Amino acid sequence: MTVAKVSEKGQLTLPAEIRKKLNIVKGTYMRISIDGEEIRLIPETKSLSSLRGIVKVKGEQDFNEIREHVMGEVARERIGKN
Repeated sequence: MTVAKVSEKGQLTLPAEIRKKLNIVKGTYMRISIDGEEIRLIPETKSLSSLRGIVKVKGEQDFNEIREHVMGEVARERIGKN
């Protein structure tokens, strides 16, 4: 078991051997959960960009057009609630 010290700001440095073993690099997101009296840190290995192409669609997609459409739907929904 490895011991690490928490800083005044609540920061914790993961020891190098743990970072290397789990391939944790600068910018890696960590999921944090509490299990009883334990804190669990789980590296997020999938980023949004790594999910690109996971959903198959037909033809080309214009994401700006899709974004504008969704923003319009959200705006209409909000107006309807007021």
